[in-house]
Amino acid sequence: MGKQFLEITEKKEVEEVIADLSLKIAKKIAAEPEKVKIGGALGRIASADIFSPRNIPPFDRSTMDGYAVIASDTFYADESNPSTLIIKGYIPAGEFPSQSQHIEMGYCTGIATGAPVPKGANAVVKVENAREDGDRVKIYKPVAPAENIMPAGSDIKQGEKIIRNGTILTPRETGALAACGINEVLVRKKPSVAIISTGNELIPPGTHLEPGKIYDVNAQTLSDSVIVMGCVPLFLGIAPDSLEEISAKLKESLITGADVIIISGGTSAGVGDVLPTAIEGLGEIIVHGVDIKPGKPFVLGMVQGKPVFGLPGNPTSALVTFNLFVSPLLHTIAGIHSHNDEEDGKRIKKTKRIRAKAAVRIFSEPGRNEYVLVTLTKKIEEENAFFLAYPILTGSGAISTLSKADGYIFVGRGKEIIEEGEEVEVELLKYLYSKN
Repeated sequence: MGKQFLEITEKKEVEEVIADLSLKIAKKIAAEPEKVKIGGALGRIASADIFSPRNIPPFDRSTMDGYAVIASDTFYADESNPSTLIIKGYIPAGEFPSQSQHIEMGYCTGIATGAPVPKGANAVVKVENAREDGDRVKIYKPVAPAENIMPAGSDIKQGEKIIRNGTILTPRETGALAACGINEVLVRKKPSVAIISTGNELIPPGTHLEPGKIYDVNAQTLSDSVIVMGCVPLFLGIAPDSLEEISAKLKESLITGADVIIISGGTSAGVGDVLPTAIEGLGEIIVHGVDIKPGKPFVLGMVQGKPVFGLPGNPTSALVTFNLFVSPLLHTIAGIHSHNDEEDGKRIKKTKRIRAKAAVRIFSEPGRNEYVLVTLTKKIEEENAFFLAYPILTGSGAISTLSKADGYIFVGRGKEIIEEGEEVEVELLKYLYSKN
């Protein structure tokens, strides 16, 4: 027979253990940054402050097509009495002015948008406010000093901090890096997560479905969940319900160098549930059993300094326990912020909850924290809009439970009934799994 639960641990205690463990692993990963090209830096997390090596723009540049002038030469210009200046050539974008194009009183230079302003000039007259006549140009509207010029360093100054340590690199940040001529950036290493499925009945999707077999759901849902958390999944395949086979997969996961190990199935107390024994053979069990439904047979162990999460085999139970216990750890060790900000130095998990009304009476198991998966329907009564939450009753073993769910309601151990029409808080699953 498989081992019985060692001890049912309270959810809060499990969360505290995982939070402490998360910080230790995060510190280790933060000390192992890697350098990447900015072409592959999108979505990565800067592991150090980044400073600009130069002024941006690196020179005074024209913001308009027109004429680079000394502003005082145009002060009294108007439609009836234009200022007339001698043109000293033309400066296109991408070319630096020659010495002969330096501007003196009574002279100007044609200039393109983005081109460097020649020495001596301190303003640019818009092309529409001037008219050329041979080697001269008539100015019909005055300009003030610095008008239509972007000074060197006005966008970004040399030595200015352009990206903070811990910032998620979005197109805004990668654009700033490119503008400063930075082609490589030091980023936080992406944690790797080994994923193992267990069960004699499991086969990979795409293979022939033999009698008594079912397709492995958890490999896909857990791998995708790991990616959303900013980590790299390493799926190591399916192990049958055998102590030797599961132990071998555990050893394989250690060889890969994975930072975290997730195994689904084999966590209960049945004959085929040997995962706790396999973990104990290589390390130690910290938690075996938690006071929640679904997800009671959750396992947390440590093997050679690596956390091993044993999730129930039922797809819904596996994903609920992933959201509750694995996701916070991955979120922390990946270094993810919710909005590129810090709040008291803590990482902020991105979640969204909405208020709804229970569509029917909902019963909860006494003495246990329960997560009731629900679908949401919007309803309008007398111009007031609200959501109705319907419990999904197909059970944690049905994949349709997961595919139909919009979110879940937390029902504490002291509450057995949610009355019809009672207001509840729903945590949205689709928001948890959105990268945006």
